[in-house]
Amino acid sequence: MLFCGAGISTEGKTVLPYSFYESIKNELEIVDDTISFSCLMQQYCDRPNGRKKLLRKIRDRFQYIHSFPELERQATAFHRELAAIYPIRTVITTNWDTYFEEYCGAIPITIPEDFAFWDENSRYVLKIHGSIQNLSSIVATVKDYNKCLKELQSGIIGATLKMILATKTVVFIGYSFGDEDFVQIINYLRNEMGGIYPHIYIVTLDGTLKERLNYENSTSIVTSGTFFLHQLKLALIDKKIIKNSDIYWLIDTALGEIEKLHEKVSDIDLTKYPGAIYTLSYQDGIIHSFERFLQNYKTGEYNQPGRMGKIAGKYEEWIEKAHREGDFWDEAYYEGYVNGLVLIEAIEDDNNIINEFPYLYLPNTKVALTTYSVFMDELIRVSKKNDKFFKHAKKIIDKNIGEGMVVHHPPY
Repeated sequence: MLFCGAGISTEGKTVLPYSFYESIKNELEIVDDTISFSCLMQQYCDRPNGRKKLLRKIRDRFQYIHSFPELERQATAFHRELAAIYPIRTVITTNWDTYFEEYCGAIPITIPEDFAFWDENSRYVLKIHGSIQNLSSIVATVKDYNKCLKELQSGIIGATLKMILATKTVVFIGYSFGDEDFVQIINYLRNEMGGIYPHIYIVTLDGTLKERLNYENSTSIVTSGTFFLHQLKLALIDKKIIKNSDIYWLIDTALGEIEKLHEKVSDIDLTKYPGAIYTLSYQDGIIHSFERFLQNYKTGEYNQPGRMGKIAGKYEEWIEKAHREGDFWDEAYYEGYVNGLVLIEAIEDDNNIINEFPYLYLPNTKVALTTYSVFMDELIRVSKKNDKFFKHAKKIIDKNIGEGMVVHHPPY
């Protein structure tokens, strides 16, 4: 699991030319560079309305970065690399931002009540210094740090932290030796774990850190956090532990194509060609499978080898059941969803497979629907037959026909 500091986020040197610490120090006209972060924030908050002003400055910094996409891309490069690495399910951070939630699909654990959402099947971020989404939880001043340490020693968040540190391989990223958070955490480890305190890994750009860090059970990896994660991701891909890490844009492009074709099919006169409702339902299935992939991509859910096959297997059961019961409308939808999953599973190994993808569908056709023209010829042909597919489609149209009727299959 990862233990992340501000260096992987908004306080990285590639984001802004000045840190939050420096901005507060300059505003207070303090020249002492040795003053700790918490002491500096305490001095700021000790002024009239200081706490309120500090929280606003924190919010304003995040909002400024958010207002410039280039800055936010820099601040979230680490998080976007992490998104695809599904085996990393737990992150601990001292950061206040919400990037792990927004870019990695992590569920935030900030206060004890948040543990109601904890289970083994999701990604979590344990925010031991609070979140900008919960202003009362922000840890910044000396008083905050002291209170936080007491809560870690006796509360449920601290108990969870100790369990993780005792049982997992921990990689610290985004800290420096002079980082007050880092020193506090190292001391916490020593005090809580005693003689069995674990071996840790520290990803840092500071090549002298190993020599200066008085922590025997540690290994330093001198590189940036984002580069470290990128190399880790490539290694996991090579070992086939993760897949589908770089197909987002391909599926996004395919979604655009199916949506344009769906709009075209929607203009067909359904009273004349009822069978077109199967095409629309089928395309809804494809659209929903693509949209869900894009929506949940950041969670790493779709990067697990074999996962698509398990999901598709369930839909195959529903296809067979719908066909037995004569529910050809639902059958078409499930066919579309399964085909969408098949494309997602296969496209990483063969990008050209997208050119063979069946965007069109009609039950009981005699030829492959390779073009819209071929599709229309087949639609005209099947509309002259009074078979079970035609009767089922006509029954649906007759029941629901009306001005402004829209044919749509919901995602269930």
